[in-house]
Amino acid sequence: MPQKPATMRDVANKAGVSIQTVSAVVNGKDGISQQTRNRVLDVVKQLNYKRDPIARSMRTGQTGLVGLLIQDITNPILSKIASQVDALVSAEDHNVVLCNASSEPDRERAYLELVENRLIDGLIVVNAVDQAHTLAVLEKTATPAVFIDSLTRPSVPSVSTDDVRGAYLATQYLIEQGHQRIAHISGATALEITQRRIRGYTQALSDYGLTFHRVVSPESTRWDYKAGYEAMRQILAEDQVVTAVFAAGDEMALGAYRALFECGLSIPGDVAIVGFDDIEAAAYATPSLTTIRQPFAEMASRAVSLLFQIIRGQPSEPVQIMLDPELILRESTAANS
Repeated sequence: MPQKPATMRDVANKAGVSIQTVSAVVNGKDGISQQTRNRVLDVVKQLNYKRDPIARSMRTGQTGLVGLLIQDITNPILSKIASQVDALVSAEDHNVVLCNASSEPDRERAYLELVENRLIDGLIVVNAVDQAHTLAVLEKTATPAVFIDSLTRPSVPSVSTDDVRGAYLATQYLIEQGHQRIAHISGATALEITQRRIRGYTQALSDYGLTFHRVVSPESTRWDYKAGYEAMRQILAEDQVVTAVFAAGDEMALGAYRALFECGLSIPGDVAIVGFDDIEAAAYATPSLTTIRQPFAEMASRAVSLLFQIIRGQPSEPVQIMLDPELILRESTAANS
């Protein structure tokens, strides 16, 4: 027969302490001597004691779960953020429930039932598919929540990279390298993040008095290699001479590489390219990709910290944290001769 799981009482009896002492130790509370704490933890390990999540929920009113609603886990940027959020939430003695919407509004709405049924203590949202609906559910249920990479209503905290600034830096750098015909491969224009990066691109052109303006957006919500490849093919097919391209994502920038190479054009000799995100592949591409780096680790850390402040009822004004991007210079850009 399977061995019966150890209880808190079993740990207390074997360690020679009270159940209250065991509870204090496993919940990380103060007021216990290090000697007693070590003895209890040794017994916990010996008996393979696991806390009962149902009992914990009844005692604390919390589930010990945090939802992570993410637009598409296959996106390397979003998966990187998800991995860092998971580690940080675990350090807060909670587990993550991954809600991968796969860019489908219906899937996202189904996951939001966790919020409506109060099955999680809080929610971190990374690039919501239908942000208006998500915000409405959160406000109706008063669920603690923080958005990453989205500027929300003032009532909901968010942590984002300054996308306008990042796009401006990318475009400004190309202009200062002598490029005057700079195209922009954007994400889907319905997305807020896309609109911010387009704004940075157009602002830089305006500030430098350049009139050439070309934005090509994928038909879907994709930000992948294929989207960049197709957008670059479209730019080239229109017979518009461009000497530089700013892509709103590194995968799209690398997809553009393929289209340019197929047409016998060199990078950066014929066309200079700048991406956005600084994914790992950017440094290993040939030529390596000049890009805008986002501080993903800090984004995740600030978001998790904010969320647990709210969960614990610690006073905090709703904040919109905007982090600085960084221009990373590599081989895909050069001065326009």
